[in-house]
Amino acid sequence: MINSQKRNSAPRIMVVDDEPDITLQLSVVLGENGFKVDPFNDALLALENFKPDLYDLLILDIKMPKMNGFELYQQIKKIDAKVKTMFLTALTELHEYEPFRKEVFPKLGERYFVPK
Repeated sequence: MINSQKRNSAPRIMVVDDEPDITLQLSVVLGENGFKVDPFNDALLALENFKPDLYDLLILDIKMPKMNGFELYQQIKKIDAKVKTMFLTALTELHEYEPFRKEVFPKLGERYFVPK
């Protein structure tokens, strides 16, 4: 059962990307399709505001200042191990994070990342 069914409300998504235009576009599109969206342009601020069992999905950019998306994912999983996560990235960035991806997600290939 997803969290929104437990709450009897619209599915809730946290979007974290350091590019405001990306979070705005995703917020508009997802909002128009019935989702409640909480956008953040700072990974540390997103982590501070994360609450367990509140989100049905996290959409995380990988390359961000202060804390990258993989690091944010690891911190959030300590708070809520069940939250679903999708990574958003520019294709050219994947090679930079390959060692980290292999450590955290050894079975995932590049096809599991959504390019922006």
